[in-house]
Amino acid sequence: MIRMEKAKKLLIATSLSIGEISVQCGYGDYRVFTKAFKKAEGCTPSQYRRDFYEE
Repeated sequence: MIRMEKAKKLLIATSLSIGEISVQCGYGDYRVFTKAFKKAEGCTPSQYRRDFYEE
């Protein structure tokens, strides 16, 4: 839960790549991070970022 909150903040506030964000949130592999993010939030990290900026 804490990792996902940090990831969401980084997705919105920075232009870091998904891979860089996954490492900063404690995931060794961005694919594992993407799968966990999608399970928790219902969308991929890139969709989350895109949706935020389209609002």
